Amino acid sequence: MSGDPSLQRRFYESRPHGHLQPRAEDFYAAKLVATLAAGIDLGAQDRVLEVGAGFGRFTFELLRHCGSVVALDLSPRALATLDEARAARGIDVACCETRCGDLTQTGDHASDERFRCIVGFFILHHLPDVPAAIRGLARRLAPGGTLAFVEPNRRNPLFLAQVACCADMTWAEEQGMFRLSAHGVVSAVRAAGLEPLPLQRFGFFPPQLLNRSETIRRLESRLERVRLLEPVLPFLLLRARSTATG
Repeated sequence: MSGDPSLQRRFYESRPHGHLQPRAEDFYAAKLVATLAAGIDLGAQDRVLEVGAGFGRFTFELLRHCGSVVALDLSPRALATLDEARAARGIDVACCETRCGDLTQTGDHASDERFRCIVGFFILHHLPDVPAAIRGLARRLAPGGTLAFVEPNRRNPLFLAQVACCADMTWAEEQGMFRLSAHGVVSAVRAAGLEPLPLQRFGFFPPQLLNRSETIRRLESRLERVRLLEPVLPFLLLRARSTATG
């Protein structure tokens, strides 16, 4: 995505982005969040900073695994939608707080608060300078805290079809997924003074199928265990840990 925050805001405020909206039942979002939560030992008392929260598709699933979420995004419209969905669900604002700001401007997006967990879903490949963003987020981690992102696996060819077929997605906005590499993220977290944790690849089917059929979900679970398929599974769980002790 363009490095100009005003262009990013305009992108999210000029289209409906139906595929990013929170849903009452969304097995796809639930699975991505549950995989991340298990991968970082997310606990019921944890306060999580979610960067690039958008309309909240993953935010409410996060709340099933932690105590509270601070949802950060550039777009006032997206956060207003998230706030409306929060209120409709009867969730207290103390459990789900929205903050509008640029995660690359680390000096003011979360005051002086430090988080044990900072997470993001499909945000890194939109950023113009991933190493700089990770350096800034590393400063927001509490000692021993964990940074975790779910990102597309650029080795999976179906993402090209998704960009071509989804009316709310454009090559100009999504081309970053084909530049972002796991190796590049590992290098960035090391440069930020963090310890990279093992990479996990998972998933198989797109949300349109996964949300429709229990049979598809069971089949996906089996396919994820096929070793020959592992390099091209569609999602990457990228994690790093702060080694600071105080």
